Amino acid sequence: MQANKPRRYTTAEAADVVRYKPNTLRRDLCLLGHFKGIRPFKLAGGRLLWDADKIDALVSGEVA
Repeated sequence: MQANKPRRYTTAEAADVVRYKPNTLRRDLCLLGHFKGIRPFKLAGGRLLWDADKIDALVSGEVA
């Protein structure tokens, strides 16, 4: 039986959802350690995956 995996966005997908450029998410992560309070999962090779539920909550105004 396979456990439900949380949905994740790539940086480009997350940026599209929040209507920012991908480099803005990367820049904030570099400078602040997060983007609007959201920290991505880092994969080997430097790829970032963002929690889709947190990104969606940010867009809907649930995250301050």
